[in-house]
Amino acid sequence: MYCLKIVSLFTVISLFALLPASAQNRTVLNFNTNWAFHRGDTTGAESISFKDNSWAAVSIPHVMRIEKKHNGGNQVYQGVGWYRKYFRVPAAYRHQRITLCFDGVQMNCDIYLNGKKIKTHTGGYIGFVADLSDHIFFDRDNVLAVRVTNTDDPRTTPGKPQQHLDFNYFGGIYRNVSLLVTDSLFISHPLEANRVAGGGVFIKYPAVSETAAVMEVNTHVVNNHLTSDNATLVSKLIDKNGATVATATSRTKVETQHDKNFHQQLTVAQPHLWHPDHPYLYRLVSLVYRDDKLVDSISTYTGIRKLAFQADGFYLNGAKLFLRGANRHQAYQYVGDAASDRMQYLDALQLKKGGFNAVRAAHYPQSPAFLDACDSLGLLVIECEPGWQFFSKDTAFVNHTLTDIREMIRRDRNHPAVFLWETSLNESPTPASWMEKAVAVAHAEMPGDQLFLADDYNSRSKSYYNVSYKVVNEDGTDPMPSQPFLTREWGDSWMADATGENSLRASRIYTEKGMINQCILRQNALNGETSEAAGGYWDHGKLDANPRIGGYFVWSYNDYTRGSDAVTAFSGVVDLDRYEKFGYYQLKAMQDAHNPAYGPMVYIGSYNNQPSEDSTIMVFSNCDAVKLYRNNIFLGQMTRRGNAATATFVAAKGGSPYFLFHTGKYEAGTLKAVGLMKDAPVCTHTVQTPLAPHHLEITIPEGLSAFPANGWEMTPFYVKVCDKNGTVIANQTPGQSYLLHISVSGAGSLIGGNIPATGISPQQTEGGIAYGIIRHGSKPGKIVIHAETKEGLSVEKVINTVAANTAFLTDGKHPHWIDESKIVVAAIKETAVASKALHPIMLTGKPLSIMPVTNQEKVPLITDNNTATGWTTGTTAFPLNITIDLQENYQLSGSRIVWGKDSDWYIYSIAISTDGEHWTTVKNAIRASGQDYKPVTFDPASGRYVRFQVTGIQPESSKVAIREIELYGEKK
Repeated sequence: MYCLKIVSLFTVISLFALLPASAQNRTVLNFNTNWAFHRGDTTGAESISFKDNSWAAVSIPHVMRIEKKHNGGNQVYQGVGWYRKYFRVPAAYRHQRITLCFDGVQMNCDIYLNGKKIKTHTGGYIGFVADLSDHIFFDRDNVLAVRVTNTDDPRTTPGKPQQHLDFNYFGGIYRNVSLLVTDSLFISHPLEANRVAGGGVFIKYPAVSETAAVMEVNTHVVNNHLTSDNATLVSKLIDKNGATVATATSRTKVETQHDKNFHQQLTVAQPHLWHPDHPYLYRLVSLVYRDDKLVDSISTYTGIRKLAFQADGFYLNGAKLFLRGANRHQAYQYVGDAASDRMQYLDALQLKKGGFNAVRAAHYPQSPAFLDACDSLGLLVIECEPGWQFFSKDTAFVNHTLTDIREMIRRDRNHPAVFLWETSLNESPTPASWMEKAVAVAHAEMPGDQLFLADDYNSRSKSYYNVSYKVVNEDGTDPMPSQPFLTREWGDSWMADATGENSLRASRIYTEKGMINQCILRQNALNGETSEAAGGYWDHGKLDANPRIGGYFVWSYNDYTRGSDAVTAFSGVVDLDRYEKFGYYQLKAMQDAHNPAYGPMVYIGSYNNQPSEDSTIMVFSNCDAVKLYRNNIFLGQMTRRGNAATATFVAAKGGSPYFLFHTGKYEAGTLKAVGLMKDAPVCTHTVQTPLAPHHLEITIPEGLSAFPANGWEMTPFYVKVCDKNGTVIANQTPGQSYLLHISVSGAGSLIGGNIPATGISPQQTEGGIAYGIIRHGSKPGKIVIHAETKEGLSVEKVINTVAANTAFLTDGKHPHWIDESKIVVAAIKETAVASKALHPIMLTGKPLSIMPVTNQEKVPLITDNNTATGWTTGTTAFPLNITIDLQENYQLSGSRIVWGKDSDWYIYSIAISTDGEHWTTVKNAIRASGQDYKPVTFDPASGRYVRFQVTGIQPESSKVAIREIELYGEKK
């Protein structure tokens, strides 16, 4: 935000960022600590005199309830929470402007200061500013109260009820908060200024080359003084060495209670261009003078680059760049979305190290700290407005969608990493009239030729969006060869079952078999496979087999939980806890070993503990050649060129298909793979068959170089069960696990460690590994992590925290609240509502007819009690009638359709008949997405025949596809 940005030891990331800018002649005060919290609604909590003695002491970022790791199926807390903070403001600030900056509150909230409501905000993914100037008490206590609710709200985006949503509405003040004090002549905050293509600092590059770049800077200055001011704006562009490379100065009078937009142009000679392989950041310093006195300044990090999309792909700075990306959800186990800046940075770092050069921030604007990390590390970002399979014509909802577009562009327009804006509601049936408005709003906010907007390709969207997803017909032909396109999601099947270890979803909960098969299926997809059974899908655009595709984004970077399904979506290349699966290294091997941003790599996709799997060894490498050894015996060498024939399209796009070494037999012991470049060894990976548990090890993710004692930062860690060689005891059988007791003492606490029901402590390992998150204390010292098993294995690790260079506001006088981490909680009260019992009817063998009939031989697959099989119509004629003859009368109470494609939308009705001629409609004009596969209940009705009438489908290019139909009821 226009509040604060710091330079850390590992990257430039924001502490409190609604926009990438830092404070120099403004006072920014940390507002993350010393809050009180109460889960649930209560009367009068906004009042100064309210008694909050029994509330818990918490820090921000904060989730309203610590949750279990696998918390799908609408188990996440939904309700109201209250936060209160006492603080004192010195009289020296009396004539200054004082604002409170929130980076994110999920999802709707009311802000009160000293008993008076000063702000209401809706929407959980973009921050906001509250002006406190006229409500502050000086030199005495102020009381801030925030009422938060994350209950379903169809008028607030994404709008879909959590029980039907493909992620969770984790609630709370889950991103940073800060207090900003400025002079009354100041640079505005773009989210507060609410100006089209204005507010704050807006940087554009209308001309970019290797020899020179033209930089246009629009700066919005506001005068709240009671007199007119002579204002001077000096803008300086500073390189990484601290040298000023361009300067502009403008002077004008700003009338009292008015504002001024300064338009400046700077020229940068021989610019360092921003690119994922060399993400060079400049710093624009904006200095505001009142007469000759410096009264405000902001630093905005910027990257000079030129974007272009053409029919054959994406171009950056005039050169074609193939995009290899992943989709990222912002949620973590236990804390939900409430992760600190260093955890945001670690995600970006892991993506970069995994060979990705791009990320799709699905399906909402993500943390400013994550975007800052993408800027500094070199990850291109698709920014998405909040949306998932939901659209409403309600005026408030429509207005919110358009506001989201305005605000996400205003917040993030200066990020060099953001290259594409998804100003569309993910997989939602939006009308053309809405698309026209959405695109117009975006172009108004970012004039010029550097705005690129994306949506799924269809008959409505193709007229408005200049980049499309899924530009492909079902038969593989290209409907619009001139349209630039990407594949936004690939590599997952929404019906995949990780327990079977044979699908596109895999987890360390089971064995290596699932992760190996996930890699096989994903390579099939990359190489152009369109069969679902083999890992592909027709609308993926054939991925590497398509000569003009601009790139693609695997679903997904991380496993995640969702309200719509009790089973965790194990689609990630890393787990919920960000521990890498084999697929992470598979995709890392797709980058060129000669590119210094990635370099050579080799990794063995095996734990060598499965005799049925490990006679054939899968190795991932981008090197010229790979050698494999087992127990120091040379097994063979394979070259990258020779191996290209195993996946020709993958190799032709510059990727490296996995190497398969067929050894002829299994043998426990040590596997060693060596990667060679020009016949010289450059990298090695070794795997040893796990032996008996011997000791525990505690590790912290790479990339953290300092541990600040600021009272709110977080550090994740892993506890590993190892054998005597230090090898993690990976699962040899599905569900294999070890029970660990974990504790944290000293200058930090184990988040959720006081709630045994969360499964944090005691904790069952997954694949021999447990996970925890530490909240740092406010005083420097030693954090001691301790873990032990009942069998007597134990370990300790010490982290030394250091004093934080953070400015805090003075705490007010308040009751002694008990630290949330020290309140013993015996159980979590579940919020999910149990479903009414339904009795399935056996449909196998029951007569089934479809009119008009197509693919008749596959019709029985609709009722074969197997969701892996299904039927697709060969026609687009409507209505389509599917009739089931139960052969006897039943008292029917519900049905379930498992559709063939998760992103399609269907309109259908259900009718029942006793004689096959006279029909009673029990469900009329249901509008369902392909992921609405839960049972649909209706008032009990008697009948022998059931008819499903499908009257429409979106997108128009799709055909009706059904995997399974189920009916519920009892014989009469």
